Amino acid sequence: MKPFGLQQMKILEGMSADELAPIQRFCEEVFYPYDTVLAFDGEEAKYVFLLRKGKTELVARHPKSGQKVVIAKKEPGETMGFSSLIQPYQMDFIIRCLEDCHLYRIHRARLLQEFRRNPKLFEKVRHRIAKHVFPNLEKALEKLQAPEEQESWYPQEEDLEPSGPKEGEIL
Repeated sequence: MKPFGLQQMKILEGMSADELAPIQRFCEEVFYPYDTVLAFDGEEAKYVFLLRKGKTELVARHPKSGQKVVIAKKEPGETMGFSSLIQPYQMDFIIRCLEDCHLYRIHRARLLQEFRRNPKLFEKVRHRIAKHVFPNLEKALEKLQAPEEQESWYPQEEDLEPSGPKEGEIL
């Protein structure tokens, strides 16, 4: 399957090529292999990610138990990292690649600067954020408020079997 283009992103659907042009200028096409962590809980949120190909998951800490909880799974066309546009500009979850992933990466400062220069673009994107991102935030909050016994528990590192080559094994 060919990676999605900018116009295929849910957050930007229905926008014309002229409207997308300012964003296209500073979209960086990036590739991350399986199991890469793109952003860490508590770090400064610098990027918005638009998933072109692959799958990712968002993982947060359960507020009571501290265990890792999968709060969302993302597929091509979806967006991650909008917390980079909201003060205090800090990540509240981890983004991890479940497959090899092709993404557009947009630097927060450049996007915010473009929104200040182009209020019409900001309004269009703002409405799309409300439509696509906020419902997902509600679902994530529900998972984090669920009892600890829920199926959304994410295994701790010590629970996982190593899947890579064993020491001394020839690849």
